[in-house]
Amino acid sequence: MSQSDELKIRESISLFLEETDTRLKRDLVNVTMRLIMQNEAHVPDTLTRIRVLPSVAVVGQKEPVIRPDAGNVRLEIYVKFLPSVSNTYESLLSIGKLIKSLPGVKIIHVLSVGGRKVLYKNKPIMI
Repeated sequence: MSQSDELKIRESISLFLEETDTRLKRDLVNVTMRLIMQNEAHVPDTLTRIRVLPSVAVVGQKEPVIRPDAGNVRLEIYVKFLPSVSNTYESLLSIGKLIKSLPGVKIIHVLSVGGRKVLYKNKPIMI
């Protein structure tokens, strides 16, 4: 390939990239949730499994793990994800069901969305 051909290809690619809208069609949703997990659940493995779920961009731990001598483990996390639908409640149910399907996760309590406490029909969102 000649240098002039290569230059033309590079210019064409540059023009294409300038004209293409590369922004996300929807914004990421930042949700805080409390996971109730089986006592023997391994928190780092659970966080890793959440990270590889479809649409999840970021996962982090908000508070130290509460691991009582008897009973369930409580883990407060934040998840940033790209919703598949525009309805916030449906998006929360969708990501919640994915997380709940992971080994050891028993209950999910959605605490906030975008930094604001959230209820659905005046009741907490529990999955």
